[in-house]
Amino acid sequence: MKLKIFIEPLDILLFRESKPFSGGESHFARSVFPPPPSTIYAAIRSYLLSLQFGRFEAFKKDKDIPKTLAEEIGFPENLGTLELSRMLLAQKKELVRHNANNIEIELLYPIPFDVVRTKGSKPFQHLLLKPVENFPVYTNLLKGLRHLWLKEDLHFEAGTGWLNQKGMQRYLDAEPYQNDSFFAPEELLSGELLFKREERTGIARDRQSRSVRQGLLYSIEYIRLKKGVGFFAEIKGTNLLPKAGLINLGGDRRPATYAPADSSDLLADKIRAKIEETKRFKLFLISPALFENGWRPKWVNPQTLEGILGNVRFRLLAASIGKSIGIGGFDLVKQHPKPIHRFVPAGSVYFFEILEGDVNSVMEELHWKSISEDLPSFPETSKQGFGYSLVGGW
Repeated sequence: MKLKIFIEPLDILLFRESKPFSGGESHFARSVFPPPPSTIYAAIRSYLLSLQFGRFEAFKKDKDIPKTLAEEIGFPENLGTLELSRMLLAQKKELVRHNANNIEIELLYPIPFDVVRTKGSKPFQHLLLKPVENFPVYTNLLKGLRHLWLKEDLHFEAGTGWLNQKGMQRYLDAEPYQNDSFFAPEELLSGELLFKREERTGIARDRQSRSVRQGLLYSIEYIRLKKGVGFFAEIKGTNLLPKAGLINLGGDRRPATYAPADSSDLLADKIRAKIEETKRFKLFLISPALFENGWRPKWVNPQTLEGILGNVRFRLLAASIGKSIGIGGFDLVKQHPKPIHRFVPAGSVYFFEILEGDVNSVMEELHWKSISEDLPSFPETSKQGFGYSLVGGW
């Protein structure tokens, strides 16, 4: 069964970064936002466990777990059929249909890393970087890759924020709003419109003396989402998950409600037409991806930069990749932190040209698909919502 839900927090949220945070070593814990999709996946998996079994100690020992539950959430050492195929930030639409069974939402996408904006002027102009041939400057860029450049006599900085549905459709269609600004102003949303950060300070206590412990003052950064803002999740591989409910999310297990949701899908006609015309496409990550070779998927040959997926052969021309992010987590069964792995962040963009095959093969292999890879220490990343990508023209 496939279930699309909107998760709306009832309180502040804690999505702590991967840096160590323990008494006497660090006094400040920062929150990352948005959280990795594994946070949502773990919350839903834990909710199913508490709802269908409720005996966590027995689950830790792999004892007496009902067969139907084990099929969906797996066991302490492996996952079941439960799959998070998409996870995005979302907001409720202002115009809601009366007597609608599902919540009407709009999906929000991380701004791609090939988007830049004019520096020091408002309103900002947003433009796209593109791969260029015969770049006049020598650098240590991998041989065969092109630099991203923009021939404009303006000062630029990296774009920030999120794109709404119209903005992402425009980006994938490669159809600028104006010559001097690729997006319409209403198509970009800043972080201030969606959430704010709140810092709270505390001090550790000695349970025996019931007094404060000297030198253990700490601060924690929480996330408070604006009204109507939450998370969209598409769940597969479960028949046990109710259509609506109350789950615990992130650190401190803060409460959040979820209910069925409806959202409009991105259209592919103009994307296909653009790729058919240029024989080029870009691959945009909407969630972090894990690759064995760091920033490069294993199906891209490091010498030729060529790759084959299904019936299509292509060459990597350029990439716009953000700083890697560390993702680990805490193993509740073993009661210790999980190993930290370096993921390519959401918003990263890969530029390809088609050597053999057609646009239909490209869309079938890569559009709304996970390209994340597995490691023995971090298996089944695609099931946890990592590495989902969109195909666009350029």
